[in-house]
Amino acid sequence: MKWQSDLVRVREEQPAIYYYTLDYAISPQVRKTRYGFICALRLEDFRTGCVRPHERTFQAVKDERLRLMSACHANLSPVFALYSDTALVVDHHLQVARESEPIIDYQDSRGQKHRIWRVFDRNTLQQVRSLMRDKPIFIADGHHRYETALAYRDMQRKLQEKVSSQASHEFIMVYLSNMNQTGLTILPTHRMLRHLGHWKPREFVQLAEQFFEVTTYPVGPQGKGAAPVEWDAALRRARETKENCIGFYWHGATQYFSLRARRNEVDRYLAGQNIPAVLHSLDVVILDQVVLRRLLGLSDEFLANEHNIHFKHDLAEGLSELHTGHYDAGFFINPTRIEQVQEVASAGLIMPHKSTYFYPKAFSGLVINPLNAAEDISL
Repeated sequence: MKWQSDLVRVREEQPAIYYYTLDYAISPQVRKTRYGFICALRLEDFRTGCVRPHERTFQAVKDERLRLMSACHANLSPVFALYSDTALVVDHHLQVARESEPIIDYQDSRGQKHRIWRVFDRNTLQQVRSLMRDKPIFIADGHHRYETALAYRDMQRKLQEKVSSQASHEFIMVYLSNMNQTGLTILPTHRMLRHLGHWKPREFVQLAEQFFEVTTYPVGPQGKGAAPVEWDAALRRARETKENCIGFYWHGATQYFSLRARRNEVDRYLAGQNIPAVLHSLDVVILDQVVLRRLLGLSDEFLANEHNIHFKHDLAEGLSELHTGHYDAGFFINPTRIEQVQEVASAGLIMPHKSTYFYPKAFSGLVINPLNAAEDISL
């Protein structure tokens, strides 16, 4: 309340959407700008196909978020979601907002520049609504937030005798971004393992040859913590050719390994596990099903324990911590491609946990959506 009285947080008096540009670096040499907009999206159960998930969620996380949502009665962070607009028509309508000064112009500690413009123009709002009406929405980041909002909506419906279809709890705040733009980035999510016990890595490599072509790369003159150029190049080449290749290293090894999938053997095994064919081409599925579960024999309980498996987006950081003995083994993969996310979600399927990392995340708290049972969302 003090923020509101001090005008730090100001409630809009009329309907608006918020055009949001995010300028960021993916390397010292390469910068990108991602375009999107923040708005209220009607909550839809996944079975309708209007909103499509692609990752598995965990009940404990949703329970915690529901407690927070019930205490705050607000969306504090937007769900990051995608839509397809190859002609960039929606972007064109919204970019007119940039002719005015942004209401937020902020550079964070990582050097990422966040700019937000308020869009009040009724004609623009109607055009965007019309263009978006029949588009399927793909959740990029925020699966737990979305499912929590569904639970909160259902809870509010039970608490109230008469519920308006436009009630604020029937909607969720989302950051929508066009998947066809060049500013979208998905980073890889490498798997770092601990507590493997008395595992025998050389026996693992021999077993892996049933499903993979195994290539070795000696630790080069660049020393520990740095990937051999040839090993790194093999992973990059697989990304360009859309082949399935997994990098592997364990603490104390004198070689790095690349595991290039034997397509027929991998497909045969995954089909035998009743894994749908659309998932067979995903590095993260091959790693999860063939490497971690089949070859290493790791259980659901082991993989769900955050003390046993950590997720890293930076390859060099993961290798450095392997060399210091912080982890027993590391598996390095290429990022899931955006068309794979779209294909899996459209098929009504889900990927393993932490299959995608859309970078960077939309900032929390720049726009807040209060959930007041007495208020309706204006259309």
